[in-house]
Amino acid sequence: MAKGWEFGGLIHVAAEAIGEPGQRRFRLRAMNASGDTAAIWLEKEQLSALGEAIGKVLQDEDYRYSPVPLDDQEPAPVFPLSAAADFRAAQLSLGTNSAEKRLVLIATESADASDPGEVVSMQIDFRRSYELRRQITDVVAAGRKPCPLCGGPMDPSGHVCVRSNGHQPH
Repeated sequence: MAKGWEFGGLIHVAAEAIGEPGQRRFRLRAMNASGDTAAIWLEKEQLSALGEAIGKVLQDEDYRYSPVPLDDQEPAPVFPLSAAADFRAAQLSLGTNSAEKRLVLIATESADASDPGEVVSMQIDFRRSYELRRQITDVVAAGRKPCPLCGGPMDPSGHVCVRSNGHQPH
């Protein structure tokens, strides 16, 4: 049986990676005005695709970013140890509420439409969405450096490159 969470408009949303490069786990953390929180765990590819989709939607909406002045910025909220919604997302859906200038993000625990498991719906204003997209880009790029020959991720100890037939560790 599906458990649904309607978070409405968010006051804070952030992307983060936990762990060492090559062993990292990724999540979105969100908080609404009531203090309800969500932790949506994602694969790196899902997070990267979400960032690209946010960028495309904001471009289609012809959004122009204007940052909040430093003295008007609110401090980051303190998250509780446990979130109201905390699950690994199998499917993400992104839409827009153009009238209120918000993105609508829906995350489901299962891709099975007959039993989606937990479902979270949240709305992110365009400014926060733009900032989230930039943060996602930084979080994804902070991982392992790509091999200059094959593009595969290199561990700190290097890797055996398929382009060199495994004869030259990089």
